[in-house]
Amino acid sequence: MVAMKSIAKRCAVYTRKSTEEGLEQDFNSLHAQREACEAYIISQRSEGWHLVSEEYDDGGYSGGTLKRPALERLLEDIKAKKIDIVVVYKIDRLTRSLMDFSKLVEVFDEYGVTFVSVTQSFNTTTSMGRLTLNMLLSFAQFEREVTSERIRDKMAASKKKGMWMGGVSPLGYKVENRSLIADEAHVDLARHIFDRYISLKSVKPLKQELDAKGIRTPIKMSKNGNKSGGVFFSRGALYAILKNPIYIGKIAHKGNIYDGQHEGIIDEAVWHKAQAIMSSNRVERKEVTRSRHLLQGSVFDKEGNAYSPTYTSRKNKKYCYYISQNLLNFKDHPNGLIARLPAHDFEDLIYKTVWQHLSHALKDSELSTIEYINANQQRITMKNFLRQGIKKIEVHLDNIFITLNSSGLKEVFDKYLNVSVTVEEATCHIDLPYKTRRKGHGAIVIATGEKKDVLDLPPDELKKLVQGISWRDDYFSGMTLKEIAQRENCSDRHISQMIKRSFDILAA
Repeated sequence: MVAMKSIAKRCAVYTRKSTEEGLEQDFNSLHAQREACEAYIISQRSEGWHLVSEEYDDGGYSGGTLKRPALERLLEDIKAKKIDIVVVYKIDRLTRSLMDFSKLVEVFDEYGVTFVSVTQSFNTTTSMGRLTLNMLLSFAQFEREVTSERIRDKMAASKKKGMWMGGVSPLGYKVENRSLIADEAHVDLARHIFDRYISLKSVKPLKQELDAKGIRTPIKMSKNGNKSGGVFFSRGALYAILKNPIYIGKIAHKGNIYDGQHEGIIDEAVWHKAQAIMSSNRVERKEVTRSRHLLQGSVFDKEGNAYSPTYTSRKNKKYCYYISQNLLNFKDHPNGLIARLPAHDFEDLIYKTVWQHLSHALKDSELSTIEYINANQQRITMKNFLRQGIKKIEVHLDNIFITLNSSGLKEVFDKYLNVSVTVEEATCHIDLPYKTRRKGHGAIVIATGEKKDVLDLPPDELKKLVQGISWRDDYFSGMTLKEIAQRENCSDRHISQMIKRSFDILAA
């Protein structure tokens, strides 16, 4: 009897470490992961497994994004059909995101690639492997959220003690040994701003006066050599300075003010007088109808024609839209373009997409900083985020191209979250697939075109799906509903409902 020779399977080992700490050592975490994976591949030599020469190591990259050089090379080689099996030490080395994992699995399935975790003995060629991997990633996501809560609790406790928790140092201060100390070079400027505001009693003339004198924000250099500042004070920046209790030796956190561990540089009487003026200047506005034209001046079609804000009223309700200039000026609109966009749906889609992109694209930021930003997202209003963070939006029939204003986003994070971040590049382009359809009165409903992972379900729904599919297979194999019901000790009506339910879940 002649033994069948195993088909050769080309194996690629992928390793990742979140930080660069320790990578300079002769034997680091990446080496340890690779050694374990290579040993596993050798143990499967009888199955035809052999290691490819190319190494895929991402040192210093977070698992929360797919933008990693080694991972991108790995995906390119998979698409070039150079790899049959991807081997990792643990699943979270590949990704920590359920959505990203589903995207990777789609690529693996498309090109017939198997995914193997050597310490967890899983493999995506089996349905049980897929289910177990999905459950594991759910626990990983849970662990990240618990870690985020722990970081927030630690930050809150530290601020109650008056500790400075990092970020961009306020005007008039510098950071030494993680503490704020007075920066003599700019203390006088901070005091001048408070004194002139009290005299002028408004930020607008204060800004005009500072601009006329050529007074700009101090130039600062980050650890990575990036330069910021040197620009005229914006009205928002001036308001942030005037409202900040740091100047009287206090620390603010979620509406509470605590005694800080640093010295104040503004007299308390002066600071409180500035607060009283701002309070008296504040105008209470009652919005009868909420405006949704937060992207005014930023939306264009693929031909470069602008979309203008408009609205219609029906039954005392106001419906806001972005409408093509072609339609307004010429009562016509070219074929292949979209004439009208519902403001509410469109702005929500852009807002959610950009936030998701930023959580993966923030450079030079520690994981704790990114988690802090995501946890405190609600502190930045949609209005401020979209108006300052979006440079241009180009609408096509099946894609939306979003260009971000990186300097505007940096200013938003500095002002509302007190953290300093660097967006990937000067202008970041996001290619967003989506689809449109009409629903009642000609309104356009917008939705992303991403495929939903059918296994990404609540536990009870997932149980019904698995059970229904199992009984459905029995039924199609020749068993009657009554026979299945007798075996499962339930009614045939229940069996019928569960089989139908399995179809409904998959179709959802």
